[in-house]
Amino acid sequence: MSARILVVDDEDILIRCYRRILDEGGYQVDYARSGRDALKSAAASQFDLIVLDYLMPEMNGMEVLQRLKELHSDVRVIMVTGLDQIDTEIRAKELGVFDYLAKPFDPDDLKRAVERALVK
Repeated sequence: MSARILVVDDEDILIRCYRRILDEGGYQVDYARSGRDALKSAAASQFDLIVLDYLMPEMNGMEVLQRLKELHSDVRVIMVTGLDQIDTEIRAKELGVFDYLAKPFDPDDLKRAVERALVK
């Protein structure tokens, strides 16, 4: 059975980018366009990995990460952000993020991060 991944991003162009990159891996990928939708999906289903954008309206990725970890403490999360702030990365790691990618990222970097995250 292939891994289940939830991608959370509010930008259509990035959703299309994730589709192109992750479809090649044969994963089961669901998409959420907001933090609230991501939390609903995570409450209803079990995911092996969540790829989470940091900067989103209403609820930022850090808030979503904290709530996701309360729901499923063992879920692995890759946070993606266009912000280059070391304190954001440190806080994300304190909350249990598996990996942290800066935008724009190379598709191969995302593929490698996903592969590492799915090794258990």
